[in-house]
Amino acid sequence: MVPSPNTGKIRQENSITFPLCDTVMNRTGQIPTSLRVLTGTQFGSFCLGNGLSLVGTWMQRIACGWLIWEWTQSAFWLGVLAAGDLLPVMLIGPFAGVAADRWDRLRQNIRAQAVSALLALLMALLLAIGRLGLLEVIALTTLQGTLAAAIQPARLAMVRQMVGRADLGAAVALNSVTVNLARLIGPALAGMMIVRLDIIWVFAVNAAVTALYVLILGRLSLAFPQKLSAPQPFLREMAEGFRHVVATPALWLILLVMLLGGMIVRSMLELMPAIAVRTYPGNAMGLALLTGSAACGAIVSGLTIRPRSAVRLLYDVMVLWGLGAGAAILMTWATSPGLAVAAAALLGAATTRGLISTQTFVQITTPPDLHGRILSLHGLIARGSPALGALVIGFFADRIGIAAATLIAAAMLTFCFLLLAPLIRGAASTVEETD
Repeated sequence: MVPSPNTGKIRQENSITFPLCDTVMNRTGQIPTSLRVLTGTQFGSFCLGNGLSLVGTWMQRIACGWLIWEWTQSAFWLGVLAAGDLLPVMLIGPFAGVAADRWDRLRQNIRAQAVSALLALLMALLLAIGRLGLLEVIALTTLQGTLAAAIQPARLAMVRQMVGRADLGAAVALNSVTVNLARLIGPALAGMMIVRLDIIWVFAVNAAVTALYVLILGRLSLAFPQKLSAPQPFLREMAEGFRHVVATPALWLILLVMLLGGMIVRSMLELMPAIAVRTYPGNAMGLALLTGSAACGAIVSGLTIRPRSAVRLLYDVMVLWGLGAGAAILMTWATSPGLAVAAAALLGAATTRGLISTQTFVQITTPPDLHGRILSLHGLIARGSPALGALVIGFFADRIGIAAATLIAAAMLTFCFLLLAPLIRGAASTVEETD
């Protein structure tokens, strides 16, 4: 933290700024930080390529979910698909965090994205010749999920090599906006292509944009070289990160809240095909509309958030996930399209705010030498918990209905939060922010 030149008060150097909240020119006539980051560093090229790739990823995710639902009419199999996409991070996430600190992050990303493009092309070819079935979709989705889990820590850490410390907050915010814009654009494009063209083109487009991302990555020359330290045994380095989490009550509590929220609230995004069929029967555009509405809510939520202290973030997360659970109930019980769309937007807003708050807490309270490993654990929970929740809720949804299963899950979440509330109040007094 450094003194503000205008007030003399302490300001946090790692506070997150939100690009669309900036004016075109600030009061001093300088270019806004977000615009400078996009135009004056290689992060702009990275952001463009990553955004295109994420749009393709979301297009393919919607297409796979639509195929699974058409073939099975089963929420359980949608959960299996989500598990194949997201659960691999639970197995390799900790190893990936250590790998991101050991080996060249840019090369890791280039190789993984190249393989991902080939897998998307393979799915398109198999579908074209009529050889793509239920098991093939799940297997290939699992392979792509494994690749995404393997490079997630390297991709996030690589941002710090493209911008200076002073611009890191703006870059993180831009990255979040890119992710949520992709969630908005990808499903909408996929829905239109499924209705008006052929679903095979969704996989072909994903392969093409991912290949373009590989070319962009190949042209990057990172401004801040990665500092590689002498490696220690993988297990020893992983254990150090886990020990820190266990020894820090506020940290493991906020991660536990995110785990519960991810399983019960974020999992609703993976079960959208089963939810959409209630208000938009037999229409892929309905699925795209609900998913896009959730992404729209996420974007608005991300752009309107303000810097908060670590203690305030610790208290906020339970309220945010609780609000998301209420939105999930409303969405699954809604009988009108308008109400379902509004609930989906609220679900996206609450979920995104909860994730950003948790990640911000981790970043401002974790010692710098442990950032990679703690963020990999954060990513493990963020990516794995929705898949696990979708699998369990999907299983019960096939038996008692998606609305009833969601209501029971939300009640369980409320009960768990009531038990955790006293522990969070006690841990709040021990929170310390790092420089």
